[in-house]
Amino acid sequence: MDRRPNPPGWVPPKAPYNPYDPNDIRPPEGYPSEFLPPGKQKSFSEIPKDATEYEQIRHSMNQLKYTPRPPSELYPGQNKVLKRINTKARFQNGLKITSRLLMFGVSVYGVFFYRWNEGYDNVFSPFYRFRLKCKKFISGELSDKEEFDLSGNSKPLPFKVIREETVPEDIAAVESAAGLQRPTQKHLMEVERILQEREEKMLRAVDIAEETLKKQGTVKETKPFWKIW
Repeated sequence: MDRRPNPPGWVPPKAPYNPYDPNDIRPPEGYPSEFLPPGKQKSFSEIPKDATEYEQIRHSMNQLKYTPRPPSELYPGQNKVLKRINTKARFQNGLKITSRLLMFGVSVYGVFFYRWNEGYDNVFSPFYRFRLKCKKFISGELSDKEEFDLSGNSKPLPFKVIREETVPEDIAAVESAAGLQRPTQKHLMEVERILQEREEKMLRAVDIAEETLKKQGTVKETKPFWKIW
């Protein structure tokens, strides 16, 4: 391939020029961009800086449209693309499976096994009680704490006991009689005494009923279905 003669009035540009490319037809005076060397140009906020050798080579390769990739055999006019091989595929798959199993295990433990809100009603109470029912059906017995959780109790509302002698005089004079009718120490003591009496009566009645049933011989011990002895 012979070199094309330079056109009349041609001046050597500062940018690379490929005389062996028939498609590289430029004006005799050259493009304005050919005379701009790579690097940072002078501006209002930047200091001019010369380009490194690597930047000059990249600039030359971009102008020549040179690429080290071989031409494609299936698609003419295009280049081959190197296939990226993921060498960490097994590690990433193992990490994904482990994270999913860990999230699933933590979710199952938090929903079915963890004792939220000290055993009182909460969002996960149906799932937690379902597990306790299954445990009671299989083993036949539960602990006192699990029996309390299985009964389904609502947490009592917090309240503060106000003693009569601690009420300031200005508040007692302004508030109405209905506003001052709040539980005091003596009211709570009376309520506790009444509840204790009721509980004692119920326990006595249960003891009497058990004694009468034992005398009659109608009491049968309940055993789990899987126990033979």
